[in-house]
Amino acid sequence: MALIKLTENISYLPASEKPLSCDVVFIKTNKATWIFDVGCNKESVEEIKKIEGPKNVVISHFHPDHILNLIRIKADNLYVTKYTKKYTLAGQVLEGTTVFNEEPEISVVEFPSSHAKGCLALVCGDYAFLGDGAYAKPRKGNHFYNVQLLQQMIQTMENLNVKYFCLSHDENFVQNKEIVIKLYKSIYSRKEENNPVISVEDFFNNDGSVKSADEQPEI
Repeated sequence: MALIKLTENISYLPASEKPLSCDVVFIKTNKATWIFDVGCNKESVEEIKKIEGPKNVVISHFHPDHILNLIRIKADNLYVTKYTKKYTLAGQVLEGTTVFNEEPEISVVEFPSSHAKGCLALVCGDYAFLGDGAYAKPRKGNHFYNVQLLQQMIQTMENLNVKYFCLSHDENFVQNKEIVIKLYKSIYSRKEENNPVISVEDFFNNDGSVKSADEQPEI
């Protein structure tokens, strides 16, 4: 498994299935290397250990496939939410939007999510790295969005001044912002009065990935 380069400054290590491990993003600035999620496979550890100089880690959320390698690496700074810190037991808690004055500029944004409490997104240039934050919550063999959180998520997405969203575990890691927002708006249009959740099982393949646009149901 090799790093995939997005720009001169940004690259990522693709997610794996065995073991289940997230995409790990590397951003080189004039001050440090920023790492978004650390995964749980050995390939991620090896890439992180290759890095020379200061390392700043941002964790998208607390699920094991995004955080387990924290026990195997060293970082100069670790940024998390208060929910994630319950699992990492370490790190500086971020709230709202935090801008780091580096070149290129790094922004870390609280991201409303049905998938997990306390998600963070990382923004650099034309790219917003969302981890699993845009995904639904699996429950009893189905996938659900909380209506209120989905509305807040869409608003947050629209406010991000980027061209692309990067979604962990998806074979199409980099996706056009407007196309992604259109998908989630179509899901939001399914909301029903007095029902706090929206079932989206027909938007998903058997492996949990989102169906392509031509396979999705008519709205």
